Amino acid sequence: MRSNGRTSTRFWRWRRSPLRRRSDVVEAWIVLALWVLALVGGAAVTLAAGSAVVQTHERHRAERYAVQAELTEAVPAAMPTADGVKAQVRAPVRWRDRYGVVQTATVSVEASGPAGSEAVVWTDRWGTPTTPPVTGAKVAAQAFAAGALALGAWGGLVVAVGCAARGRLDRFRMDQWAKEWAEVGPAWRRRTT
Repeated sequence: MRSNGRTSTRFWRWRRSPLRRRSDVVEAWIVLALWVLALVGGAAVTLAAGSAVVQTHERHRAERYAVQAELTEAVPAAMPTADGVKAQVRAPVRWRDRYGVVQTATVSVEASGPAGSEAVVWTDRWGTPTTPPVTGAKVAAQAFAAGALALGAWGGLVVAVGCAARGRLDRFRMDQWAKEWAEVGPAWRRRTT
């Protein structure tokens, strides 16, 4: 290919040339393999990390239950925060688990009012109070963040492997050049001195 009277050097490792060495072809294959690994592996790692986060949240959602409880003490109204969202208040509550046993605990609730008021408490399958499951945009944001972190880690690994492989190839070239120079160098010194 000619452009503007100059020969293009793009893809020179793939063309036949008397100056091309076997190590140049090996390096071209290494670079191609690294690009394939980066693109295909990166997509796979990103999707796997994101779907693992989504599956974990789905499992948590399936294992957590909303239970109607009642406040055992009067709870003052929560003060609104700067962004207008009510802060949760820790309050003692009482509820019946799925076996009919009365349970009590101090948990974070959004409800306020006198003793006997209703409040929602989230429990796990053993009846232990827990946090509510994460849903909606928070799950998507966490899945995106996990995918981005996994992609970054995969990219770092591919770059590290590529640098190690090309470094080893460069050491091989330097040893080969030193060997060739040891054969040719003395003849050149005799001509110049």
